[in-house]
Amino acid sequence: MKKLFLYLCLTTILYSQELYIIANKKFPKDTLTKKEIKALFLKRKSVINGKKILVINYPFNHQDRLCFEKKILQKSRYYLQRYWLKAHYKGQRPPKVIETKKTLFAYLCDVNTALGYVSGKRPKNKDIKVLYQSSCP
Repeated sequence: MKKLFLYLCLTTILYSQELYIIANKKFPKDTLTKKEIKALFLKRKSVINGKKILVINYPFNHQDRLCFEKKILQKSRYYLQRYWLKAHYKGQRPPKVIETKKTLFAYLCDVNTALGYVSGKRPKNKDIKVLYQSSCP
């Protein structure tokens, strides 16, 4: 029984990935809290230091998005669908959706106030900075 428990613990550690909230190196802040990230992605907040922030999301079933919604937003799929449906009637739009990490990095490099997320290894692009880090199971 102890061996099984140890095995499960080790595989969880080995297979968990990091989730990085990333932005252009000229982004108005150097770090963000989970609360700030949540507010930005749910469009409850849209400005930091007088600059309008553009948040970027992945498609609905993308693995990084599933992790982000669970670890950062801490909301269920059902809740988020209802949230954006209600927001639509108030004139709000959900975050811009991009398809690939390559597109995300291109966008972040071009737009100083864009904010996104990526899982895996820590980004090493000189034009990108990490604002927050969490783990994905």
